[in-house]
Amino acid sequence: MSTRRKSGGAKKRRGPAAPTTPSGLAFWGDPHALDDEPVLIRVSDHPGALIGSLGPPPLTGQERTAELYLSVMYDKAAALAAALAASADMLDTDDDETTA
Repeated sequence: MSTRRKSGGAKKRRGPAAPTTPSGLAFWGDPHALDDEPVLIRVSDHPGALIGSLGPPPLTGQERTAELYLSVMYDKAAALAAALAASADMLDTDDDETTA
C-alpha cells in the first residue's frame, strides 16, 4: 500500500525574519542637502580616454578594427549625452576658455 502524506496547508516560516529594506532617506540621502544649482556638463574632447587607458581590446588580429568601432560608439554616446544635457539646459557652453 502507498502511504499518504499529510497535507501541510499553510507552511510556517522558520528562521530569522527577512531583513527590512532601508528607508528612502537612508538609501538616497537627504534631498535638502543637494545644491540649489545643478552642475553644468562639459563635453569631453576625447570620450574614449578612460576605456582606451585599459589597453587594446583583447581580440587577436582584430584590435585595430575593434578600436575603431569602439571609438565611433564612444563618440556617439558622448554626442547623445551632450544632446540630452542641452535639452535640459545643463550644457556648459562657456566659449571664453582658449585652448593652447
